[in-house]
Order: sequence, then C-alpha cells, then structure tokens
Amino acid sequence: MTDDIRTAVDARVGRRDALKMGGLTISLAALVAACGDDIGGSTDPGRIGVAPPITAPPEYPVDASVLLRTGSSLEQSTIMVYEAILDLGILDAEGTALVELITENHRVLVDVMGELTVAAGGEVWPCGNPWMDERFLVPIVDAIKASDNPERDIYNVAVSLENLGAATYQQFTVELTEPEQRSAMVKAAAQDSRNSAALVIAVEGAEGYVSPALDGLEVGVDADGVPLQYAIPWRFGSVAQFELIVGAPNAEGTREDFTIQTPSLNSYIYNELVPDC
Repeated sequence: MTDDIRTAVDARVGRRDALKMGGLTISLAALVAACGDDIGGSTDPGRIGVAPPITAPPEYPVDASVLLRTGSSLEQSTIMVYEAILDLGILDAEGTALVELITENHRVLVDVMGELTVAAGGEVWPCGNPWMDERFLVPIVDAIKASDNPERDIYNVAVSLENLGAATYQQFTVELTEPEQRSAMVKAAAQDSRNSAALVIAVEGAEGYVSPALDGLEVGVDADGVPLQYAIPWRFGSVAQFELIVGAPNAEGTREDFTIQTPSLNSYIYNELVPDC
C-alpha cells in the first residue's frame, strides 16, 4: 500500500456495487392538506438538505451464502483497515506485533468464510464490503491520518472493528441453520471478542477489564471526552449499534462520530453482486 491512505483504500474498494442510502424527505401533499385545498402545485415529495436520495435495498433473496459472503467482505475490510494502520508507522513495536497477529487471525477467518460459502453453493467474495468501505473505512482512515491523537484513534478503531465482527457473527449464528455454519460463526465471534479484549488489556491494563455499564454506571471518558474501552463491555453479547469517535476536533471542538452497526439488507453481499476489486 502507498503512503496515501485514501489512495490505498480506494484502490481496493469496489464502489459500483455500493448500495447508497440516506437523505430526508417530507411530503408536500401533507403540507397541502394542512394548509388548505386551494393551494396548487406539485404533490410530489419534497426534499430537505443536500443528502443523497433514498435508495431502497435490492429485493434479492438472502440465503446462507449471502451471509457468508458478507462475513468474507467484513473480514476483507477489517484487514484493509489494519494494513492501512500499519502503513502509517505510528505504533511501537509491541503495538505493531499485536495488530499483525490480529490481522493474521482475520486472514484465517477469510479462509473459513470462503470454504463455508463454497459448501453452501455460493461463490467466494474476495473484496471488502462496498457499503461499509464507502461510508466508514475511507472516512475513518482519513480521520486517523489527520488526528491530534492517532494512537488513541487506532486503538479505538481496532476495538470497534473487533466488536463489530463479534456482533455480526453472533447475529449470523441465529440466522444460519446448518450446524457447521453456526459452529463456525460462534468460533468467529469468540475470536473477535478475544482480539478486542487483547487490545484493551494491552492499552488499559486491569482498569479496562470490566465496563462500569455492567453495574448500571456511566462509561468513563478520557481527557478529551472520548469514551474508554473495556475488555468486557456488556453483560451479554450485544448486536446493537454503537458510536466510534475519531479524528481531530473541528472549530466547535467536535470530533467525527461514526455509528457502527452490523450488516443488514443494505450492506449484504448478495449472490447477484459481482466483485470489483
């Protein structure tokens, strides 16, 4: 990968298959009804702001191979982030060794997802997740590059990616039906949870073992107001979305805030999608 992180990431991100969503709409017809019957003009929905128009997810079937291909895409995207992080040269020798080890763990999971995909009658997905890459990966690595505390951001990003992987595979365990597939998902979730815990303990030590949220207390923040990480963040495995705060503060003192969530209909790697990487 080159020194330009954006170029390195974009070179591996397939954009044509990204399923773009977002935007706000308001019904002009509702306004007309509220204001009176004698107001003319179009009754087509209006728009507020400059967000892209809403695009409904494709109505493709979701089977086991779709979920497994999505798992492959998540692994590839995670590896891409870690390679970009290592190329920055910010981590010390110990941190570099830990990230390299975790990256190898994800390469193993790439092989597992590929083998399961073939066994389910699908085609292996060799790329990252286009939806995630477009909306999270490139902005996140850009934020790290411009950060006033890149080491902290690298750490928080890595922990978040591992928690995302664990949550995704926990969710897939329920959605898949074959014993071999479900067993593999449980093991993958456990591996990502161990990766996350190893990262937290390496940085926080014993103070990062258990989140105070388990006792109904507020999660701590650092001197800049960025939430702290914990090896055991929840009493039970969570599949809920969570926030990731990275980057340097803007003029108002606000840092970039990403909402991280497990894959769903808009980010699945459907069998109809063709790799572009």
